[in-house]
This record gives sequence, structure tokens and C-alpha cells, in this order.
Amino acid sequence: MNYFIKREEKEYGPYSLADLQKYVASGNVLLTDLCRSEGLADWVAVSQVIGNIPVPVAAPQPVAGTVYRGNVASSAPSGYAMQPTSAYPPPPSLHWAIVLLLTFLTCGLFSMIWLVVELLWVKKVKPDTKGVMYLSIAVGLWVALIAMSGYQGFMSANGHVSAGFPALSLMLDLAYFIFFLYGVFTMRSDIEEHFNTAEPIGLSLSGVMTFFFSVFYFQYHFTRINEMKQRQMTGYPG
Repeated sequence: MNYFIKREEKEYGPYSLADLQKYVASGNVLLTDLCRSEGLADWVAVSQVIGNIPVPVAAPQPVAGTVYRGNVASSAPSGYAMQPTSAYPPPPSLHWAIVLLLTFLTCGLFSMIWLVVELLWVKKVKPDTKGVMYLSIAVGLWVALIAMSGYQGFMSANGHVSAGFPALSLMLDLAYFIFFLYGVFTMRSDIEEHFNTAEPIGLSLSGVMTFFFSVFYFQYHFTRINEMKQRQMTGYPG
């Protein structure tokens, strides 16, 4: 039988009984949290479900400088159950809605800037990421396209039109699109790997959402992860 956990009007799960015991032992699920089994609508305290069933002893917390890889299974629920301490830097903390607003106000410029910020964080937790190479090329092509567009506009204003500009611009656009996609999907893989191994929370990122909303989609999850970490620090692990 599987169980769901409810905290602060948010529902997480399903967990198996073994998972529930493990999360209680690690402190990610509290005995006072509400719980219900699949198929039932009534919520009861976790303590009533655990009852006299022995709870596994939680593994010791890692010391500073070590990489934590074990106590919470990689299949941890998408509610972001995570150890309160971490040897890794937190992801970028700017709320995703602010990133979206600043992107709108800057006609798209801020989204590229923030993508670099997200990428730099990925490089900190995964130094060998290839996303840096792909997105560096994409950013270079993006700058070249802007410069070419400005130059073409200047030439047109002075009555000079080059027949080769449209073809070259199309080639650069295509190259930019390819390297950008390689970069953001590499980031997606790196982020999923990190949050399913080093800091296991069972994170799964949609390919469709990555394709259409990469920067904002990543930051949406970063925002939720940071909020969860903040709750854990104040005694409310998410």
C-alpha cells in the first residue's frame, strides 16, 4: 500500500511504507504530518500510520567537505525531500517570475544573461559539463546575429543592400538554434543528475518544457528547491 503526505496544503507522494519509515527516520517527514493511504480521503497523523513499526536508524550527517550520496533514495518523491545539510552551493535564487518580468522589460536580453547565471551554477556542481561549450558558442552566435542585424539596418538606411546577408543570417540562426538546444538539454541532464545523485530529490524535468521555456523552467524548479531548503532550515522540510 502507498501513502500520501500533506503539509501546508501541499500533497506529496505516493510513498511506500518503507519509504515513509525512511523519511521519518531522516527527519524529512514529521510524525505530525498528515498522511492518507491510496483510495482513502481521510487524513491522519503519520504517527498513527507508523505506530509500533520500527523506524530505520538514519545515516549520520556528512561532515563538511564530503559529498552526500546515500540516505534518501534516488526515487525520492517530487515533493523535494532532501537532507537539511548540503556540501553544494544553492541554485540561483531569483524568483522565476522576476526572471520572466525582467526578460519582458529587456526584450529578451535578461533571459540570456540569466541562462549564463544558471549555467555557472551547473558548472559548480558538475565541473565537466559540456553545456558551457555549447552555450558559449550559442551566445557568440547570438551576439553576431545582433551585430549583423544592426549593420544590415545601417546599410539599408544608406541605400546599400547586400544579397548575401539573408543567407548568412539564416545560417547563423540555424547554428545558434542547434547549439542553444544542445546547451539547454545538456543543462537539463546535468541538473537531473545532480538532484538524483548528489542531492537526491527525484527531480525529473520535462523535455517539452525545456524546449520551449528552458531558462524560466529551470528557474521555476530552482525556486522551489530553494524554498524547500529554507523551510528545512526553519524546521519545515519540504
